[in-house]
Amino acid sequence: MSYTLGQAARAANRSKPTIARAIQRGRLSALRAEDGSYRIDPAELFRVYPGDGQSNGTTQQSVPVTSNGELPAVLRVERDRLLAEREGLLEAIRDLRVRLDRSEAERERVQERLTGLLTHRQTGSGPAVMPRVPWWRRWF
Repeated sequence: MSYTLGQAARAANRSKPTIARAIQRGRLSALRAEDGSYRIDPAELFRVYPGDGQSNGTTQQSVPVTSNGELPAVLRVERDRLLAEREGLLEAIRDLRVRLDRSEAERERVQERLTGLLTHRQTGSGPAVMPRVPWWRRWF
C-alpha cells in the first residue's frame, strides 16, 4: 500500500504543498508514477512526520487473553521458553564478566612485570640486572 500526495497529506495532517516540498527537498522519499503522481510509502511518511495521524489516542490489546484473564497455553509455553533462554543468557553474561575480570587482572600483572623489566627493577627472583654505564663514564 502506498499513499498518493493527497492521501499522505491527510494521513500526516499536513497540506499537499508541504508534502510536495518535503519530497522536492529530499526530506521525504517517494516514487514517481508514470502519470507523474507521487507514491509515498506510509512508513517513510511517518518517519518524517512521526505520530501525526497514526493514532487517535487509544490502544488495542494485541495479546489474546482467556475469559479468566490468563494467557492461552501456547503463549505460556512460549513465555516459559523465553524466560529460560533469558536465564541462560544472564548466566553466560555473569560467566563472561568473571572471565573478563580475571583476564584484566592477569594483564595488569604482566604489564607490571614487563614495566619492571624494562626499567631494570626486578620484582621476582633471579639475578639483579645492573643498568649499563656509558663507556665515557667508566674512566671518571
